[in-house]
Amino acid sequence: MKALVTGVAGFIGSHLAEALLAKGWDVTGVDAFTDYYPRAIKEANLEGLRGRPRFQFVETSLQQADLGGLLEGTTHVFHLAAQAGVRKSWGRDFRTYTDNNVDATQKLLEACLGRSLHRFVYASSSSLYGDNVSLPMREDALPQPVSPYGVTKLAAEQLGYLYFVNHALPATALRYFTVYGPR
Repeated sequence: MKALVTGVAGFIGSHLAEALLAKGWDVTGVDAFTDYYPRAIKEANLEGLRGRPRFQFVETSLQQADLGGLLEGTTHVFHLAAQAGVRKSWGRDFRTYTDNNVDATQKLLEACLGRSLHRFVYASSSSLYGDNVSLPMREDALPQPVSPYGVTKLAAEQLGYLYFVNHALPATALRYFTVYGPR
């Protein structure tokens, strides 16, 4: 199996890449090192991956990437790359969020068409639920984002659904809540 992991230098992406490598997968990891998190933290996340024989790292944004080349032979796409942060998504930074969360996702989905993918997994967010006060959260709760970030995550999730319905692209969205753990 061969995976493309976008956002591989992030917390979830680096852990996922390590787990896939441990199972004998080939992994191509992509990260643009956007400035929401310090680069040093992301570099530290990559330390356990660099130099591994089945791991290839490409530093690029999905907007600039040669997606055809990155997807060559890929069986699974784990799309974890995103512009993070609810507060910064308001105002002048909104375009950055639509570029990185919506446009980049659409470009990646489009590049996946015609390929023999087993699965396209999109990392969505609990932010699309908004201020839902009904706990525990239910999977069938109606999305009602209250931030531009939540709107962009919901839009990207819906793009995955459209590519599933219209092109049979095997897309799945995972709505992460607060993710934590050791590194």
